[in-house]
Amino acid sequence: MARRDDDELTVAELLRETGATPRALGRAPEAAPARAEDTGDGYRERLEQRAREAASHQQRAGRRIRWVSAICGAVVVLGSLVLIAVTSESSPGRQVATPPGPLAPATTPATTTPRSTTAPAPPKPSPTPIPTVLRQTSTAPKPPPPVPASTCVVRFSVRDQWNDGFTADVAITNKGSETLDPWTLTWTFTAGQRVTHGWDGRYSQSGSRVTVDAESYNATLAPGATVSTGLNGAFDGGNPAPGGFTLNGAPCDAG
Repeated sequence: MARRDDDELTVAELLRETGATPRALGRAPEAAPARAEDTGDGYRERLEQRAREAASHQQRAGRRIRWVSAICGAVVVLGSLVLIAVTSESSPGRQVATPPGPLAPATTPATTTPRSTTAPAPPKPSPTPIPTVLRQTSTAPKPPPPVPASTCVVRFSVRDQWNDGFTADVAITNKGSETLDPWTLTWTFTAGQRVTHGWDGRYSQSGSRVTVDAESYNATLAPGATVSTGLNGAFDGGNPAPGGFTLNGAPCDAG
């Protein structure tokens, strides 16, 4: 069966291929006689050939459409890149700043000023500078606090002395303004002396420190008054005068 180049079918061929029968409007269709070429294996083969050719044609058309779409997409992307590059080059932020040229010195046109006959104004006095006082931190050690004046005087006098012992009298004077009742006297021996007996006071010794507590009959010591006590002592190498006298915890002068 002959085919045309554009694969188009005429109405007669279409009718013959499909087995349809043309009829006029308003009349019942007439039964078309079956043709031998429209039946059998040859007819089936022709239909299959037509189907394969139509599918091949559609595939070629699809490939053309895909190629055209790919080319159009590439053109769009390339155009976008070119547009971005042109826009970036022309934007103010990407322009290279031209360094300014050197500034010319300012000049003032010479003007003729008439000479004034009035005396020039006296110059303003310069402001008096305000002295700045820098606070300096002294690194010198602080002086010790003043020692308060003693409020008592103790006179320790050795009345008698022999090879390894002595007898001493102790006089206590209250120089303060308050009455002491009772009173307690302490001192320190400096050569290991020892008290063996005492009177007019209750004696006790711890190491080199001696404590004398007042008796009941001489416990009151008014301001300016003096009370006396005494002791017998022993020594080994010498008998120097004691020191560190205190009366009720306050230091006393040695008389």
